[in-house]
Amino acid sequence: MNVALTQLQNDRLVHILERLKAGNVPSAGDPAHTAFLQDNAERSGLTPARYPGLFKAIRSGGPATSRATESSGVADGQRVEFISSSQSNKAVTARAVLSRIRPVAQAIVWLNVVNENGDTKTSLASGVAVSFATQTIFVETNPETALPPLPTGTMTGIISFAITYQDGTVEVSSTAAPWASQASCDPVVVDPAIRSDRKTGDLNDIVIGLARGYDNNQGTRNKTDVDYWYWQNMHDLGTNPLLVPLSGSMSFDHDLAPLDSYPPFLEFYLAHKEGGMSELTGGDASRYLPHFRIDDCDKKKLTFVLRASYNDAGDAIEFPSKNWVADTQSFFSARVTVTFQDPETHGSGWSSIVSSLSPDTDPKDGVAFIKPIVFVWHCLVAGTQITLADGTTKAVEDFTSEDVVVSGDGTRPVQATLAQPHSGPITVLEFADGATLAGSATHPVVTPAGTVYAGALAVGDTVLTRHGTTTVTATRQETQTNGGLFNLWLVPEGDGPTTMIANGIVVGDYQIQVQLLRDAAQDDRAVRAKLPESLHVDFDSWVADRMASA
Repeated sequence: MNVALTQLQNDRLVHILERLKAGNVPSAGDPAHTAFLQDNAERSGLTPARYPGLFKAIRSGGPATSRATESSGVADGQRVEFISSSQSNKAVTARAVLSRIRPVAQAIVWLNVVNENGDTKTSLASGVAVSFATQTIFVETNPETALPPLPTGTMTGIISFAITYQDGTVEVSSTAAPWASQASCDPVVVDPAIRSDRKTGDLNDIVIGLARGYDNNQGTRNKTDVDYWYWQNMHDLGTNPLLVPLSGSMSFDHDLAPLDSYPPFLEFYLAHKEGGMSELTGGDASRYLPHFRIDDCDKKKLTFVLRASYNDAGDAIEFPSKNWVADTQSFFSARVTVTFQDPETHGSGWSSIVSSLSPDTDPKDGVAFIKPIVFVWHCLVAGTQITLADGTTKAVEDFTSEDVVVSGDGTRPVQATLAQPHSGPITVLEFADGATLAGSATHPVVTPAGTVYAGALAVGDTVLTRHGTTTVTATRQETQTNGGLFNLWLVPEGDGPTTMIANGIVVGDYQIQVQLLRDAAQDDRAVRAKLPESLHVDFDSWVADRMASA
């Protein structure tokens, strides 16, 4: 990507920036905004011949009339997560995230970083992200073509995007966010983090789960592949909060003003991979203020401890329930803004913690990178009978760690149990041998041809049983009210896949379910099949560009 702008492109960028700072959202068909996005596309190497769907969206789309919101409070959102500098080449680097609830067919997101010093505005960095059938998109600036930060002025990030939804509607807009920092180093993050003693399981994510009868402080904790277990005590209430622990410290350039007079401004976010953002800012986050304190020995340091207790949510950050049908990655972000002892001279400063798939390149920019968070649970209804190693059965909700089940080519211990309150749709399957299986549509069921989602099975399909096969005789959707969904996480070591026998049917455990989800997201043919034909040229061009840069 070429950061250098022609004079006309620079004039358009400055014009759009001034309008956004004044609170003017681009309207549908706005010629200046359309030209600005076409400039972004040109600088990104995207052409009308190779990306006709994108350019059609730019010409015809406008901003959404309102943000899509789930009943849980999760909503559409986009935000600049940070602007900093790369330690390797001192160039400006930045990242932004956009997340949508409605099914997305194509999304192109641009990020421009502009330095403002009076009337002088200088483009420092830019980046683009192109994605298909993806609900949450991250865009990072290209450090190889970015400029170093300027000694004076303030920086602003501009997020621009063109989204074509699966239903054919289009959303095109831009937003701007100023950025500044007076942090002396990156925050120290104790929680959330991958446990130092955990050597197995998902090592690319911080894993948080709900459990029954599980104690974070007991030695059995070391036998699981998770980092935090929270007591599942809200089942009867029909709630399912997403709990995030947060503990550590932040250091700044100047002494902090007394917190009772100048409390920090807290902003907490969760961007969910399958769509939507959970946000706690201002008054919604004020309940956590008592847990932020100025260090007794260092008036420039802010410390905080937000953790769950054994029996309840405790002081952990409690985000509202998410209406999803399977485990998902979530990207946590916390920004803390403080006021300094001499506010007229030093003003305020901020420091941030963000989930990232990339390494942290600058230890002194006030931004600490942590791994993404995966919340685990799901997905068979209570009463589902799981076959134990001795041939007897037990209801899935009654299992505890280290029960041993029939699995793969032998048996396996249960290393964790997953539980979730659930009010909503469930998939019910009936079989020729009289068995019935009910749970989420994404629970894996084993067939002679491989493992598939329960929701993908049709009448006449063959599935494996413990002693042979049977066929599906009926499928239907039902609604569960104030119920629960449960799953087992089996020890991975053993012969054969981590399957189990549920009501006589061979199904996968949690690990197999997650692998199915990841395989589906990486299958280009499956993604292309979801798209309208008008985006096939764009998708083929994107695949070719991705392979060329690999």
